[in-house]
Amino acid sequence: MTAEEGQALTTLLLRPTETCQFSAQVLCTAENGKHEQRTLAIIINTQAGVEEACVFIIRKTGQTAGVIQTVLPIYFDFRISVAQTKPVDKDDKQSIQDSKNDFTLKLFCDQTEVSVQTDDLETLQGLLRELRKSHLIAQDDNFYAGGSTHRWIQYYTTEEDLRVPGQESVMTMDEFIASNSNPLAMYFLQPEDSQPSFPSAGPRLKLGSVKESWVEKEMRSRESAFTEYSHIHAFVGTWNVNGRNPTGKLDSWLKVEGAVQPDIYVICFQELDLRTEAYIVLDGAKEEEWTQVISESLGSNYHKIMSKQLVGLLIIMYVAEAHVKYIKEVTAHSAGVGIMGVLGNKGGVAIRIRYKDSYLCFVDSHLAHDTSQVERRNQDYQEICRRLTFPSANPYDITKSPAGNAALGIASRMVSLFESDHTIWAGDLNYRIALPEDQVKSYAGARNYDALLKHDQLNTQRSLFRAFSEFEEPPITFQPTFKYDVGTDTWDSSEKRRVPAYTDRVLYRSTKGQPKDHVETLFYKSHMELKISDHKPVSAMFKLKVKTLLHDKQAEVHQAIVRELDRYENECMPDATISSFNVVFDEVRYLEPKKNHVIIKNTGQFPAQYRFKPKLQDEGFCKPWIWANPPVAMIMPGESAKIHLTVMVNNESAPLLNTGRETMEDILILHLEHGKDYFISVSGSYVRTCFGNSLEWLSRLDRPIRLWDPAEDEEDDEEMYGNYNALGNKSSMSSIRDSPVAGQGVSSPDPSRQVKNVKSLDGLSETGSVTTGLTKIRITTEKKPPAKKSPAVRQLSLPKDLWRIVDFIYKYGFSVDNLFLLSGDQSTMSYIRECLDTGEEFDLIRLLDKPSSHEGAAAGSAKKSNDDVTTSKQQKSTKDEEGNVQTNDSSNAAPPLPPRVPVSPNSSTALSSRGSVSDLKPQIARPVSIMNGIPPKAANFGSGENRGIHSMAEVLLRFLESLQEPVVPTEMYYKALEIAGHQQAAYGLLDLMPPVHVNVFVYITSFLRELILVGGGQNSAQGSTSGKDSGSSNSGGSTSATNSNRVLQSSSGSIYNGVDPSNSSSSRVKRDDEDYRVAKLASVFATVMLRPPPGAERISEPEAIRRKMFMMQFLQEPVEDEGPGGSAGLGSAPSPPPPSSGSIAAVAAAASAAVLSSQSASTAAPEYDGHDP
Repeated sequence: MTAEEGQALTTLLLRPTETCQFSAQVLCTAENGKHEQRTLAIIINTQAGVEEACVFIIRKTGQTAGVIQTVLPIYFDFRISVAQTKPVDKDDKQSIQDSKNDFTLKLFCDQTEVSVQTDDLETLQGLLRELRKSHLIAQDDNFYAGGSTHRWIQYYTTEEDLRVPGQESVMTMDEFIASNSNPLAMYFLQPEDSQPSFPSAGPRLKLGSVKESWVEKEMRSRESAFTEYSHIHAFVGTWNVNGRNPTGKLDSWLKVEGAVQPDIYVICFQELDLRTEAYIVLDGAKEEEWTQVISESLGSNYHKIMSKQLVGLLIIMYVAEAHVKYIKEVTAHSAGVGIMGVLGNKGGVAIRIRYKDSYLCFVDSHLAHDTSQVERRNQDYQEICRRLTFPSANPYDITKSPAGNAALGIASRMVSLFESDHTIWAGDLNYRIALPEDQVKSYAGARNYDALLKHDQLNTQRSLFRAFSEFEEPPITFQPTFKYDVGTDTWDSSEKRRVPAYTDRVLYRSTKGQPKDHVETLFYKSHMELKISDHKPVSAMFKLKVKTLLHDKQAEVHQAIVRELDRYENECMPDATISSFNVVFDEVRYLEPKKNHVIIKNTGQFPAQYRFKPKLQDEGFCKPWIWANPPVAMIMPGESAKIHLTVMVNNESAPLLNTGRETMEDILILHLEHGKDYFISVSGSYVRTCFGNSLEWLSRLDRPIRLWDPAEDEEDDEEMYGNYNALGNKSSMSSIRDSPVAGQGVSSPDPSRQVKNVKSLDGLSETGSVTTGLTKIRITTEKKPPAKKSPAVRQLSLPKDLWRIVDFIYKYGFSVDNLFLLSGDQSTMSYIRECLDTGEEFDLIRLLDKPSSHEGAAAGSAKKSNDDVTTSKQQKSTKDEEGNVQTNDSSNAAPPLPPRVPVSPNSSTALSSRGSVSDLKPQIARPVSIMNGIPPKAANFGSGENRGIHSMAEVLLRFLESLQEPVVPTEMYYKALEIAGHQQAAYGLLDLMPPVHVNVFVYITSFLRELILVGGGQNSAQGSTSGKDSGSSNSGGSTSATNSNRVLQSSSGSIYNGVDPSNSSSSRVKRDDEDYRVAKLASVFATVMLRPPPGAERISEPEAIRRKMFMMQFLQEPVEDEGPGGSAGLGSAPSPPPPSSGSIAAVAAAASAAVLSSQSASTAAPEYDGHDP
């Protein structure tokens, strides 16, 4: 199997979401210890926006069927080892050479090892190149076992899992083919016409052709059962007359001595007419002259049946009077291959007749002369064979029934000279003897003809299958017939002194498969008596077996063969039983695979190949949330196999299932090749989740998704399910301004005052185009037509589930080191998703590892965190006072829950039924996938109480990653990249985003900004170890205890290093550490909030940097730039309050105020000039 065929076989086993990046044919050690060929394929999935790679080892089980033996995902710890397979003997050159072409490749990953061998260096190099490429991606993105990547490999099951327990071993495909005698086997082992076939399997067979060939073979083998045989004697003579006229009778050539006389005479002439005019005008005088002489020699008992002349070539047929009645379908044809390949000085003429029920064909030819023209003579022979065809007006084929032959009689066709029972070829073939003249004459004089024939060119070309290889020749017992002096028996004595040769020959051929006793040679000789030419005439007489068909018996034999063929076809028809036609999955949850299987058993007598085929007008055979593995397979007779059905809801299939637009129901069509279809019903009860939806839909959901009934919202289907991807549905700032604020009477700032610097944004279109659609960005207060709204209770500024996640992290996570940089625990994350979907309160005992009696301590910790935030804000306010800016802080009261979310008062004091004490144990350290920039060796799971915090942090990332449309819509992805590094243009881009996307973007970035500031605020009091330096905010706490509360570690391992933050150098250190934290968080959140459109190429390094820069613009403090009128630069924007300071709408409105205020910088603010900084 070639590499291309291996890739095609691999593709048959893959889902539409995976592609085969590379495939190679390798050797693996089978269970019996032998080396067997396998296909090693590198499989790629890019659904998550990055190439997740995996190595498959596939064993071929049928012509277009295979099974996966090994699945090896490529994680960060993937390793490759290459070694020479054979030991090398340095003193043996052959050993050194052999070792260079035989390699053993070992692949290691996640405690799994795969070993393969190859002797193709080019294939090995290509394989290593692709593996290293995939490994670099795994290292860059920190893929690890147990993480959130490579979930798609759950759909693929290895061969070991597909075996049915207790099943006895059955024969292999090779053993079956070797032991099977069914003539239709090869047809039924190939795929159907609608399926692809591999080139190595040869041309695709047609059932009709296979049947016809087998019937023909059987009819010929049983021909004696419906045939009577008789014999006919045919005399064939050939003579190159060198343009001479007859001078007398031809009795010495044509008369046959003895009692057995010929029934048919076929007389062939060459060079009958050498005149130049003969090439242009056909003159029958020569033919008449020679015909008259022949008739005189044969007598009145023979009748001329047919003659055919081509310039100097003439063939004449005579038949004895008693046999004329058996002659039918007499046809003749000619083909010139002489000058320019068409003229008749060289070529062939032929006559074909039907004698009784046998076809006889006689050919007369004259091929190219000269000793050196061997290849030209071969070409002449091939051309004559190709061009000599005969119309078959009333053909009769012994392999067909009488009805079939009747149909043949209606539609005549052209047949070749080989479609005859007997073909006899005579003429001046011009093949010479490859020996010197003296040596040839010496052997001829000594009658050592065998020595001459060993060097005969015709015999040599026949043995090389270049010409006349299908023909036989009677033994030659006469001397060469060319070249003599005219009128004598003396060899050529002219100046040219031509070497004697056997140029004049007679050969015969019978139908392939007939026994040799069908032709018997009675004599083969030359006639030295005739001396009018430089050639001697040659004659041969054959006893030919001819047949007479008994049509009634032929019909009986044909019917018996057809019945036998029907029995063979019935044996080949596949049949199978399936263990279940109804497969049900209970409680299918988001990203949690569930498996089931059906068992298919081959109950027929022939190997059965099945495949799942798509329903009408469907591209795939199943819906995205289910897969059958293997989708194609070959099952031997009596064998059973498992078909694994895997159900998993991911981001692609979740939206339709969550919103109720699709139910978990599907019908799989299992088709047996050349057989029938089986229908397998698959259904399941899906547990809806808030993950994998659109922000628009979630913001209109006023209750936990599990409590929502799609039937209640039938009237609002368009509003609930509508796709709000269109840009500019409503001004983002006006949407924030119009959003109702609950719980606080926060009024929106006056837009006319906030947007006083609109002129600077207008400059974007004057200084250069950012992207199409941004060339004329203008912030305006002009109201647009309001969009259709659902009832007020359903209108949330952003999804409540997002609020719950952020609120928890804000309360309990700001004191946790490396937040968003460490991976969470999968079981804890599943529990968090469950709480979000059901509306259940988070269990602090489980998430924070705190006993219920210490719940007050948790509250105290939360209060301390809020106090630290207050301290941070007070410090920032002091700074603002120095800059003549005053900031009013909001209260630290916990935010109220969104409307209509049920609250369980006691839910936080007891362990969830889904949790257990074992879930609280620390996890094994593994690298993170949520952070691109952190080295694998530095990445661990959070342990103890921090495990729940890190799990909640990763849930936030996974929530944003699962959104049907990312926070920054994909339509604006490339625009965002182009304006990365230009703050004003970035703020202008927000105005083009849909309202809820703006709210979420501002909410998340404000939260992250607060996270960064709190980190600085907490550590601002860490530098001094004395009570005097530490201040009241650090009273009662130790330095070590305070250091453990850092939000993110800086690259230096310290933030202030004991330096007073009031001085300038301390401020610079603080700024450096904030920049470090900004870069880390921007790198993490850019991957989930700013995603490329589907189908885009892998993100390049420059693209990743610009994506990170775009996020950093919203996490860094705006650059201060005082304009005329005082300190009114971007740095004067009020800091947005934390999420716990009010409702979602309040937070979003306040955060947008910061954006608007930063946009209202003085006219002297730096403008975007269209160039990168």
